[in-house]
Amino acid sequence: MKKVSIKDVAHEAGVSVTTVSHILNHNEKRFSKETITKVLNAKETLGYFPNKNAQQLRGSKIKLIGVLLPSLTNPFFSTIMQSMDQNKPDDVDLFFLTTTGKELESNIKQLVERGMDGLIIGRLIENPEALDTYLKKRNVPYVVLDQSEDHGFTDIIRTDEEAGGQLAAEHLIRLGHRSLAIIAPHQMMANMKDRVQGFITYCRAHHLSEPLFMQTELSKAGGASIVPAILESNATAVFAINDEMAIGIMRGLADRGLSVPADLSVVGYDDIDFASYMIPSLTTVAQPMEDIGALALTLIMKKIQSPDSNPEKVELPNKLVIRETTRQVN
Repeated sequence: MKKVSIKDVAHEAGVSVTTVSHILNHNEKRFSKETITKVLNAKETLGYFPNKNAQQLRGSKIKLIGVLLPSLTNPFFSTIMQSMDQNKPDDVDLFFLTTTGKELESNIKQLVERGMDGLIIGRLIENPEALDTYLKKRNVPYVVLDQSEDHGFTDIIRTDEEAGGQLAAEHLIRLGHRSLAIIAPHQMMANMKDRVQGFITYCRAHHLSEPLFMQTELSKAGGASIVPAILESNATAVFAINDEMAIGIMRGLADRGLSVPADLSVVGYDDIDFASYMIPSLTTVAQPMEDIGALALTLIMKKIQSPDSNPEKVELPNKLVIRETTRQVN
């Protein structure tokens, strides 16, 4: 399906292309209110946006892909960005943008107005049906990463998060731990909920007491701040929902003269670059971040070429990387 052009707007409104161009560029003085209303209504009905980049690069075959992420500093997302940049074809330019949940809708509209040929969305979409309608109306294909639920609207890339949570629980239980705690953020994304569910399911299947569930800020500082509550709980091991929180927990314990894994075993999630360089190095559930970035690019290029193709759901495997932050207990 081709993008809506200014000629389509002119035809819908029953006016000339010149008239549409003047009105959309706010040169409206010589036109009646009725004509202005017709043009603006036609623009909205057809979902037309002036392609500012196309105007500047007329004749260029460069594809513009907008990538929306929660953070550019979190090593998980920066690794995905690096993978995208390394794997992008010569005829593709990437536009990276961080966004909060509240700003996601406005930031998507901003990228559409800039003339993006496709979007990769790596943040939780709170109103997926409305977003899907908005983007399809404007013929902008998109691919979703793992923070959102799969609603069947478009391609989605996830890892097997529930299995990842089970890997963490299995490892700690095999080491003899029975008093377990899960450290999670206040706002749980869909993928994080699956990690937690996998951990709890494995504990139940092995007839263990329900692991304690503690919430804090999704950051290293959040991990450090939850340490007093962990110590009060008498847990012998914790499963942190991501590596940054796990690193914060290790720092918080060190500040109190305690050590990992002698005083507490810690398992993280993601396997960011820092995990293997920590002292002690972090045991964690590794996600294939480089594969996620490369695959996201492949899928969005396929959607641009074949926008009416059936949605694909890709689920990649995780693996447990055992390092130095867990130990056997009696």
